[in-house]
Amino acid sequence: MLEEAKIIDGCIRGDKQCIALLYKSYASSLYAVALRYTRNAEEAQDVLHDAFFLILDNLEQYEGRSSLYTWLARIVINQALFVRKKQLNVMMEDYEDYEEMIADETITDSDKLTHKALLGFIRGLTPVQQTMFNLCEIEGYSYKEVAQTLNSTEAYCRKVLCHAKNTLRKKVNEFFRNENK
Repeated sequence: MLEEAKIIDGCIRGDKQCIALLYKSYASSLYAVALRYTRNAEEAQDVLHDAFFLILDNLEQYEGRSSLYTWLARIVINQALFVRKKQLNVMMEDYEDYEEMIADETITDSDKLTHKALLGFIRGLTPVQQTMFNLCEIEGYSYKEVAQTLNSTEAYCRKVLCHAKNTLRKKVNEFFRNENK
C-alpha cells in the first residue's frame, strides 16, 4: 500500500517512471474492462488510452475509499460509456418498441462452454443489452445507478437486462444443442 501511495504521488508530480509503473500495473486488467464495453479491440484500446489521460489528470482526487483498481475501473467504464452514449441513445429509442419475451429455459453446465465463447455471446447482444448486462451483472451496478448514468429509468434497465439474459440463455442453449449433436 505504501508503494502504491508513492506511485500515486509520483504520478501527480508527473514522474514518468511512476506513470509508466501505474500503466504497466493496471493496463491489462483495465483493457479487459474496456473490452467488455466496446465492440472491438481497437475501440477498447482507444477507451483505455483516453481513460489513462483522465486518470492522470484526476489522480489527486483519489481518496482511497475504494481500492485503486476499483477507482481506475470506474474511470474506464465511464469513458467507454461516454464514447458509446450517442450510439446508445439512438438505439435505446429504437429498442423501447421491442416487447417480445423469450421463454425461460434451463441452462446445463458444461466444461465445453469457454470464457471466450461466453464473451462472444455477450458481444453478440445489441449494444444496449451488452451495456446493461455488463453494468448490472458483471460490474454489479444497481438499476438506479445504471439509470442515472444512461439518463433512463430503472424499469427500462430491468426490461433491457431481462431481454439480454433471455437472449444469452437462448444462445447458450443453442450452443449445447449443437455440442450434443
